[in-house]
Amino acid sequence: MKRLLLLSSLAFLFGCDEGEPVANTPPQTKISVEEINLVGENRLNSVVRLSWYGTDKDGYVVGYEVSLDNQNWGFTTLQDSTFQFDIPAGQDSVDINLYVRALDNDSLRDPSPADLRIPLKNTPPVSEIDTDVQTKGTSIGVATYRWNATDQDGDETIIEAEVRFNNGTWYQIPPNQKLLTFVLDPNTPSGPTTAEVYFANDNSPQSMTIDGLEAGGTNTMYLRTKDIANSYSEVDTADAVTLVLPTSDLLVVSGQSSSVTSQYATILSNLNINYDFLDYGINGGELQPAFWSPTVNHILKQYDRLFIHSDAQVFQNQATGQTGPLLALMGPAVQEYTDAGKKILVTTSFGTLSDLSGIVGTYPMTDVVRSSGLVRVYPDSATYPVTDSATYPLLQSNNVLVGITPIVKSADAENYYRTELTPLSGWQGDNLVGVRRRFSGNVSQVLFSMELWRFNRTPQDVENLIDEILTNDFDW
Repeated sequence: MKRLLLLSSLAFLFGCDEGEPVANTPPQTKISVEEINLVGENRLNSVVRLSWYGTDKDGYVVGYEVSLDNQNWGFTTLQDSTFQFDIPAGQDSVDINLYVRALDNDSLRDPSPADLRIPLKNTPPVSEIDTDVQTKGTSIGVATYRWNATDQDGDETIIEAEVRFNNGTWYQIPPNQKLLTFVLDPNTPSGPTTAEVYFANDNSPQSMTIDGLEAGGTNTMYLRTKDIANSYSEVDTADAVTLVLPTSDLLVVSGQSSSVTSQYATILSNLNINYDFLDYGINGGELQPAFWSPTVNHILKQYDRLFIHSDAQVFQNQATGQTGPLLALMGPAVQEYTDAGKKILVTTSFGTLSDLSGIVGTYPMTDVVRSSGLVRVYPDSATYPVTDSATYPLLQSNNVLVGITPIVKSADAENYYRTELTPLSGWQGDNLVGVRRRFSGNVSQVLFSMELWRFNRTPQDVENLIDEILTNDFDW
């Protein structure tokens, strides 16, 4: 019996071909989730994270190929990924089929790819007006807003944005235009009106105006966005703002305390000069606009004359974080204003300011006199005009003044006022404290590096000087 078994074994061994290879087997693939049974509102949004793995009995897996149609494949060595699927335009939901097949070290592919049906539902966008930086309170004919929108299906799926004021018509804007400025129609002083629409820092308005606004009344802007599935976001609401039109061709801007502001208000009242007013100095500048440009640019365009009184106080812009004195923050808007031939009177002090960025060149000066030591102006000292002394008055103070900083005029400016300084502790320098610049031969810019309200020994003299500049020099 044993002999029979041995012969049978030998017959089997010698009956096989020596070295005959065993066929290589392809890898197998699994998606970690076998199925997703979600319907209706429970469907997934278009961003889905999936993972997969593969095995190979006689080798090892070197990578995977992924497809959405079982025809066109893309290679990856990853075993998981976050997919952002496209929902066809106009559709609220869609089923996506995902196929994955493993690839082994002999370049064999899984002949039966793993597949998964993914039920998707469009997610509407979310729209938001940034009320922290929008125009607040009462504004002279101009309102600026910043907005944003997001979409879980991808921000690129947002195809349209619309705004409206009050109960007006929805106004379409490009989704990438996130900074909007509206300028009231100057020909409608009160009641229902329209506004020009500006994108970002554009100098030219859009071809169509927006309706629904109230001149002299409160105005609320609304925002909504739409995605490729024609789904709208919920409407977001801005804070209400009152928009009024100019009542004068003169705008007065204060960058100082209420007590100083009242000094200039008294002077202008005594002169019977009508003006509009912006208080950018009160409570640390809380009423200053978040966006000096374009907001202030558009405000200044409504006026022919501008009077700024300020000092060396440094403010911080709430939108950009930029810091500087009022004259610097307003610099770009003032530059555009004066380039158009408009007129400006500035009375300020520079104190110990060393950074004059935004001031030099915009105003008719190139620097302040820099010297160690200090200067004083005593009550018996005269601040006097360089030319035409019959027209412009002498100025004197009731008190000893410190913090007076003479300036260096720009090449296109002319000397206007000097003061009798008393230097202390080695101070050296010029005594020029007033300069002016001309446009087409007419006086268009006047700058004092001293606060005129302090030269009040004879109040009538300060009144006469301001009146001569605003009423006569700027009468062209």
